[in-house]
Amino acid sequence: MNLRYGLFLVGITLSGAPMVTHARTLECQGTIVSEGDTEQQLLDACGEPTSRQGANWQYDIPGSLPVVVTLGEGLIMF
Repeated sequence: MNLRYGLFLVGITLSGAPMVTHARTLECQGTIVSEGDTEQQLLDACGEPTSRQGANWQYDIPGSLPVVVTLGEGLIMF
């Protein structure tokens, strides 16, 4: 297979895949939450997540990729 054609196929495949980012900090409504902050601080700053899958909470930030925040023992672990 031609290398250029292979790269094209990879690009087409990835363009349809949902993109989610894992961040070290998250800004919501002017408040920044970061690793080590509590679950309550996250809820106060960002509200309820768009979805929850166990310890992974997803936030859909307007104008940005979705962000997944991982919680452990009540603290943000990103």
